[in-house]
Amino acid sequence: MKVKKYLLMLLIVISGFGLSAQTLKFGHLDVNQVFMAMPEFNTIQKTIEDETSRLEMQFTNMREELQKFENEYEKIASNLTPQQRQDKEREYSEMAEKVQQFFTNAQQTLQQRQYELQMPVMDKMLKAIEEVGDEEGFLYIFQINSEYELTLYRSSKSIDVTPLIKKKLGVK
Repeated sequence: MKVKKYLLMLLIVISGFGLSAQTLKFGHLDVNQVFMAMPEFNTIQKTIEDETSRLEMQFTNMREELQKFENEYEKIASNLTPQQRQDKEREYSEMAEKVQQFFTNAQQTLQQRQYELQMPVMDKMLKAIEEVGDEEGFLYIFQINSEYELTLYRSSKSIDVTPLIKKKLGVK
């Protein structure tokens, strides 16, 4: 009797898995495509381009000042005392270090700025993905066409939810 009971329960569980496996929905999404279609993308790009141009101009000016200092030093170096030459060379080294430090800081600043600008947009997109996932009954939505893609196989049964996410966000 117990064996029949266990077999019946096992059969019910197995058939339940079979039914639920038929209704599972998996989707995939090209996050970059959606992100680039959002109006905020162009604003972010313009802001980063403007800030990059500004920093590049500052960097160019600093390099030109350094080159000017070097040229002037070369003209007068033979007329300087050893102590004066040493002082000028130290001054040149300090200027060169400042230029290099500015370059490094500028890169970090631009990366941080881009991150700050993109995060609210990414949050907005993630919220739309969650809403579409809930509304459409998806079990998982995978990211495709990205350096962070973890999908090793995608069945033709996986649904491309990119259009649904774009519609939810009101973008084309």
